[in-house]
Amino acid sequence: MERLWSFNFVRACLANFLLFFAFYLLIPVFPLYLIDTFGATKSTIGIVLSSYTIAALLIRPFSGFVLDMAQRKPLYLTAFFVFVMSFVSYPLALTIGMFMVFRILHGFAFGFVTTAGNSLVVDILPASRRGEGLGFFGVANNLAMVVGPMTGLLMQSRIGYPAIFYTAIASGLAGFVFAVSIKVQKIEIVRENVPLALDRFFLMKGIQAGITLMLIGIPYGMFITYLAVYGKELGIQTDLGFFFSLLAVGLIGSRLFSGKMVDRGKLTNAI
Repeated sequence: MERLWSFNFVRACLANFLLFFAFYLLIPVFPLYLIDTFGATKSTIGIVLSSYTIAALLIRPFSGFVLDMAQRKPLYLTAFFVFVMSFVSYPLALTIGMFMVFRILHGFAFGFVTTAGNSLVVDILPASRRGEGLGFFGVANNLAMVVGPMTGLLMQSRIGYPAIFYTAIASGLAGFVFAVSIKVQKIEIVRENVPLALDRFFLMKGIQAGITLMLIGIPYGMFITYLAVYGKELGIQTDLGFFFSLLAVGLIGSRLFSGKMVDRGKLTNAI
């Protein structure tokens, strides 16, 4: 059996964990920040925070196209650095409109770096264990989901918002260092004179699966946006981190189990 846990793969997982730790650190805190800083209403919070997800979704088809046309690591590192530096912009926002603009730009960076990261890790994984490897790579996200929200809410209640932003930047920069150390072989880029068409950006056969994932993701996005606000109303704000921990336990278990099923050719059964 081919070796899975190479130094390269470990570095990739650490970079992914630290990137998502920075991401999840602020997920439950942003609604509270918007209320405390700008006096935002619940509907405004939903619009501002959903703009991040929409931006990430819009950039993904184009990022996939670009990644197929160039060396992946330089693009991955560029997107990673832009993602990290975007955290600096939030405390500089003087209005909620400015905050939303920064949020959209951050969403573009997040959509690109996560697509590039998945593409890069596929290149360094042994072919026979890619499903399992991607499962473990995804576990890094879930571990960040355990630690990040709990840490963010604890810091918000005891230290304040500036320290949370600094921690997110530090985590992102540490992840960037690991990302730089990943060694990948230079791939040969085959440039075909094929005219641009819709199927170069969107896999039409995957529309049904995409709609299914969207319908699953909508309720998740709704409660993840307002969870901290609802918890504050109930007086259980600092204990909400345990919710994310329990959610991550289920995600980690399913990833480890489904990854091996995919490698055995049981993709449909896993779904």
